[in-house]
Amino acid sequence: MILKRVLLFIAPFFLISCGSDNSELTELDRELKNIIETLGLSPLEKKEVSDAKFKLGQALFFDKIVSGNKDIACATCHHPRFGTGDCLQLSIGTKGIDLCTDREKAEGREFAPRNSPDIFTKGLNQWHTMFWDGRIEEKNGKIITPAGDQTPEGLESVLAAQSIFPPTSRTEMRGNTGDFASDGSINEIAQIPDGNFTEIWNAIMNRILSIDEYVEMFKQAYPGKTEFTIVDFANAIAAFETEAFMFTNTPWDEYLKGNTDALTEEAKKGALLFYGKAGCYKCHSGNLFTDQKYHNLAVPQFGPGKAEDGLDYGRFHVTGNPEDKYKFRTPHLRNLMVTAPYFHNGAYDSLEKVIKHHINPEESLRNYNPYENGLSEELIRTLKNDEETIQDILSTVDVDVPQLTDEEIDYLIAFLMSLTSPELYNEDRIDRIVPSRVPSGLPVDRVD
Repeated sequence: MILKRVLLFIAPFFLISCGSDNSELTELDRELKNIIETLGLSPLEKKEVSDAKFKLGQALFFDKIVSGNKDIACATCHHPRFGTGDCLQLSIGTKGIDLCTDREKAEGREFAPRNSPDIFTKGLNQWHTMFWDGRIEEKNGKIITPAGDQTPEGLESVLAAQSIFPPTSRTEMRGNTGDFASDGSINEIAQIPDGNFTEIWNAIMNRILSIDEYVEMFKQAYPGKTEFTIVDFANAIAAFETEAFMFTNTPWDEYLKGNTDALTEEAKKGALLFYGKAGCYKCHSGNLFTDQKYHNLAVPQFGPGKAEDGLDYGRFHVTGNPEDKYKFRTPHLRNLMVTAPYFHNGAYDSLEKVIKHHINPEESLRNYNPYENGLSEELIRTLKNDEETIQDILSTVDVDVPQLTDEEIDYLIAFLMSLTSPELYNEDRIDRIVPSRVPSGLPVDRVD
């Protein structure tokens, strides 16, 4: 079985790298062609951004000057080497030490309540929501955020809007009142009262614009402007993420372009299951493979949660609608082979486990084994698997996947593998995304 999985994994990439002549359509290809045409599926296309805006966004993305304690950058939890995530079930924010599975939480600090979401393809115009609970969304041309009427005008996308909120979170990047930064200075950003988003953002910009090199980079990125705000910060980071994390040359995209040899026979069978019997496409729809809606998959609960009772009610925290309890946004599936662990809290470490959970959500919830999925002892102690919590979760469960054989699960995984770009396994290519230095002079998170 392991050997089979390895072969399924490398075959699509081998075919693309070697190239092939499209042969006459097989029955599998004819069925897939009909599905592709019916659903209007097409390969992703890159968005162009200016070089100056890209470089500014790149510097800001990797610069720890953005955090209150000058010890964590956006890239720390969204690192190119780790599938634009951080390898962890739940992220470890400010005052944390090291990266990926070596990262340690400082004494007295909490885990972030949710898994660090990847940022692949998030710069595309099709995206109209951000975060697991969709608390940033675009409606009728207006971007709605947790800042309410403090939301600044001029944000170019929901991705840009998303970028300015982690620096306002005490757990993630801002720190606590009384914290000292990594250079020994007082963390003045943490002194600002919670909820005063405008003042927090102004304080971050004051730091950045006190550095002459940044002032020059902002001028180059925004010709003709002389004053810069958090909006310019946000739009630059979004431009960088849009350019850096597209990776559109997947086997599936090649297949959509007409190269019928880009997918193995197993992957094609998996695609037919995905768009047929298994019904995955109903939620993982379109070219992004997400309906951007919210569903309760009966995922086990652990971690600090979002509510006083230690539970995370997902979309309910945004809408207040009881029917939204435990519902989280459908994740997209592009490049998912490098984005484990999966679900809003990283509950599962493999796609096979994720698929099997979809098939039998109640059974999986009741029998969840945290040890088999790499949870730390500290997180295991927070697992909420009492009957009252289980029944509450099951009351709004929203998943309907039929029984699948082991062979069919293998086919599905083969198809899902085809959604990942082979470039993501080229460390030299990935490392070129990381700058050698940033204008603040603070250390850049690099992986040797």
